[in-house]
Amino acid sequence: MPTSYHKLNIIRKLAPFRIDGRAIPYPEFAPKLYNLCMALGFRKGLIMPSRAFCSDENQGWPIIMLTKHFGTFPFNHGRVGGIVSTDRHGPHANHGEDSVIVQASHVGYDPRNGSYGKCTRPKREGTCISDSCGKITHVITPYLEEYLFARNRIFLHCLDDGTCLLTVKNSFIDFDSHPVKNGMVVHLENMVKRAENGKISPLSAISTSQTYEVSEEFRKRLEAIGYTWKTGEGESIGKHLTEDLFYFREELHETDESILLERNLIEFMPSIVTSRNPSLRAAKINIQLEFARTVESIRRGDDYTGKNLLYIAGLNIDISEYEGYPATTYFVPWAAHIQLKDGTPEKYQKPLEQERLFAFLMEQDSYNPDQVELKEEISRMMSSPRFDIRSPH
Repeated sequence: MPTSYHKLNIIRKLAPFRIDGRAIPYPEFAPKLYNLCMALGFRKGLIMPSRAFCSDENQGWPIIMLTKHFGTFPFNHGRVGGIVSTDRHGPHANHGEDSVIVQASHVGYDPRNGSYGKCTRPKREGTCISDSCGKITHVITPYLEEYLFARNRIFLHCLDDGTCLLTVKNSFIDFDSHPVKNGMVVHLENMVKRAENGKISPLSAISTSQTYEVSEEFRKRLEAIGYTWKTGEGESIGKHLTEDLFYFREELHETDESILLERNLIEFMPSIVTSRNPSLRAAKINIQLEFARTVESIRRGDDYTGKNLLYIAGLNIDISEYEGYPATTYFVPWAAHIQLKDGTPEKYQKPLEQERLFAFLMEQDSYNPDQVELKEEISRMMSSPRFDIRSPH
């Protein structure tokens, strides 16, 4: 059945997700994360890190930094887009005495213009700039295209007597006799005047559209931001088609594991497609919903019972090579779940929200005395004896 969220009486609100002043470079974040584990009583040499990242190559440096500071390659705990594979809690828990999970969706950032969503692919010929997280972009693109199409085919205009009108294509209207089965639906009840009997009836119609008189509330709303109504055909609604004026009734587009990402985002798709940075907005939403889902799976399960566990979620911001400096990634912490094997103190029994988590991380030293020198480890590996490996008899 198509997915629709337009008639909810109980609305889910997302918490503020702050980026300004909260982004930590991975060469600083990874040692701070390790030292935070030490401060919580985790045991040196017994910590098994895990990451739930996208599979893009620009997530490699964060993985290398986690390897360097925790002394082992992190367990793979995720799917594309930053989805957590909650069915991997058990295997992860069995790989170490203490456990750390770092979960992040990612988005590119261009420091030259402050835009989000793109990155440079250095292994492509020439200067190849593409979507930083192709999976998030792939999921939201059909909805973004529908929204942009609708912006240009819904019109605002007025009659000579000052009556303000809205003309909408039939395909966006959820008629009682012919409801929209798959696509974008306009919230007419938020825009047009109702008859005395409560029904929404057009003033006129043409072959593909209906024309309605707008409500007094909607007219004042537009005029309050300086909108000037135009006579004749008027003009397309454009940017004034805001997130509260439509919703999507869709069969989910994805058929592979990324359907989990689309399920997270569909409810908030109007907010995503109307954002100045849709991919950033989508990443922030996915992080919040995945954190809540994963904490619930940890609390309901017993995989980490009797163990030290730190689960931290946030946003990976990828910056391509810039003015001679190599590509790098920053981490913006969002929230954390902590449980300790000898009993979790009351102050950690609820998740650490963003401000408290950020302050806790920044209290930690940026130097990790237990970090591994990867070059030395590789040299030791290369100088190890060659074993005579044979098939069993």
